[in-house]
Amino acid sequence: MEIRRIDSSYKDKIVEIFLMSFEYFEPEESEFFFSDPSLWEYVWGAFDEEKLVAAYISYKYLAKIRTKPFECRYVEAVATLPEYRRRGITKAILLRDIQETLKSGVNIIMLDPFKHDFYVRLGFGLGFESLELTFDFSLLSDELEDDDLKIVSGKLLNNEVMKTLIEEARKVLWETSRYTEALEIAACSQEIFHKKELFGVVAIDANGSPHGMMVYSKKERKMLIESFSFVDLAGLFALKRFILSHRDQIATFEMRTMPPDFPIELFFHSRWQAGKELKMIDASSRMVRILHPLPVISKLMDRSVRGNVVLKVKDELLSQNNCKILVGNGKAEITEATEDFQIAISDLVPLLTGRLSATRLWRLGKLLTGSRKNIPWGISEVPEKVSILDSIFPEIITHNAV
Repeated sequence: MEIRRIDSSYKDKIVEIFLMSFEYFEPEESEFFFSDPSLWEYVWGAFDEEKLVAAYISYKYLAKIRTKPFECRYVEAVATLPEYRRRGITKAILLRDIQETLKSGVNIIMLDPFKHDFYVRLGFGLGFESLELTFDFSLLSDELEDDDLKIVSGKLLNNEVMKTLIEEARKVLWETSRYTEALEIAACSQEIFHKKELFGVVAIDANGSPHGMMVYSKKERKMLIESFSFVDLAGLFALKRFILSHRDQIATFEMRTMPPDFPIELFFHSRWQAGKELKMIDASSRMVRILHPLPVISKLMDRSVRGNVVLKVKDELLSQNNCKILVGNGKAEITEATEDFQIAISDLVPLLTGRLSATRLWRLGKLLTGSRKNIPWGISEVPEKVSILDSIFPEIITHNAV
């Protein structure tokens, strides 16, 4: 089996593999994605002689973690022809992509997996949280504040006004949001402007500055909100005002990729009423692979914390990451000192992103010293070193807001 980089001349072959692999894949809807030149810098193929049997798409991705920008690679799609599956092809391509990524000085790969446990075994960890909200119109409250904002809305296809407003809103969110915003290549960021079913809404002030944006579609009295972001409560109430204006057209709503701290108290008057209920589903999916832990730890740690902890990192895929790292007192460095805890590279991810606290990882037996079966569950006190690690990497609200 030969693995090599491929270019856009293989587009039709990749589409064939995706059609065999993903029941939801619609070639017509992905035409812009595959046609944009920005996509084809890091696309890999696996060949049986000259037959393309697997495809792997990776591209540059700028993401903020704890408000710190990181250049990453994002793995968009991985697919293998059915008769070639379970041969380790995906793992082999991933390793080639990792080698290329490390050479370029990039230390993080992200993806949304088709199979969570498969990628955990390859060292990926769940890094960010996301909710999906489903509700009936009757649960929306009428509470609104005077927001003094103007709503501009319209279809996204061939609409330069909406395109300009949404791109400006994305820019403001990248600069101001405490969530994990991202800057994507054109093949991804511009794709929404080529889908005929999508509408956009932007709330702007008198100076034309955006305070909130929403992308949605509607069908059979249901509104599917693909993204909903706001800079301040004025933006929230303006978007809510727009939603309330659909009282006679829309019966139910589905809001995707919502942050876990979304202010439901300001949006709904009840979580359930007259047989209707607000359904909140954990839709977290964005996984992170740390390729070189030391520089990532160094960039994300709180350097003001006194005290230190020695972590022994375990990485079954990348042997160079099996090391001990001293973290604390304003620095992170490789050490030969006795470790305080062992942690798998996949479990290091939620600690560094802030999704899970050191205390939570310790109680789960993921931040390990000795046997996990002897870790007490009910006590309120935790070991001092766990508390130090909690201070160095405090738990925060994580949300992949792109």
